[in-house]
Amino acid sequence: MNESITVRGLTKTYEGAPAPVLDDIDLTIPRGHFVSLIGPSGCGKSTLLRVIAGLEGFDSGRAALFGSTPRQMCAAKAVGLVPQTPALLPWLNVRRNVSLPSRVNRRAGRGSENPESLLELVGLADAARKYPHELSGGMQQRVAIARAFGMRPDLLLMDEPFSALDEFTREALQWHLLSLWERMSTTVVFVTHSVREAITLSDEIVVMSARPGRVYEVLPVDLPRPRDGDEVAGPRARALEERVRASLQDAWQAGSAPDDLIPQ
Repeated sequence: MNESITVRGLTKTYEGAPAPVLDDIDLTIPRGHFVSLIGPSGCGKSTLLRVIAGLEGFDSGRAALFGSTPRQMCAAKAVGLVPQTPALLPWLNVRRNVSLPSRVNRRAGRGSENPESLLELVGLADAARKYPHELSGGMQQRVAIARAFGMRPDLLLMDEPFSALDEFTREALQWHLLSLWERMSTTVVFVTHSVREAITLSDEIVVMSARPGRVYEVLPVDLPRPRDGDEVAGPRARALEERVRASLQDAWQAGSAPDDLIPQ
């Protein structure tokens, strides 16, 4: 049984574009790892995520998710996706939003998590009967994360899910996300523009160069788990942050991203 996600020689060009958005991508993500993609705006991070999710095709190369194609994994309901906005159904309360995937996807034969347990893990046990319009943006995103984990996906893809939130809410959600991930050991690919967020969450950080997007460097995050605030603010984390930023600078010089698109 293949225990990794493998992308080899993958190239993608949008119709009418003068150059590819992704060029010769090579990447291996072991099962159960939390991996962040970081790089300049427009370098193809979200495109790579959609290719892995089976939502977009590609020109050449190959992508395999634990030995299966992206489309096979999607058909088996084994891939979850959390976009930038929560996309909750407004006519369903919180509990029913979280339990929706298990009701819709019964034919997939996948086990599902108890919605009450999921809501407790994200700190929303007392909001189960509320509706999306009664929740703050951060609370809505917590519901979306709980829903994504509800079907126990083999792979969870997250596209800057905290980008629209204030710093305090963002940091709180990072710890909620880690609590769920550490319990379920789901493989996560996470797109972010925040170096500190990538360090807080990840096993590895994939630094991408400016368009055409390439994997410039993969940096391991050598911090113990479970993590706490002291560890991600300590000297080892600060040294890693300097290394990630240096790698990003080198990647920008290898590409063509202007300074105002530099991740923070």
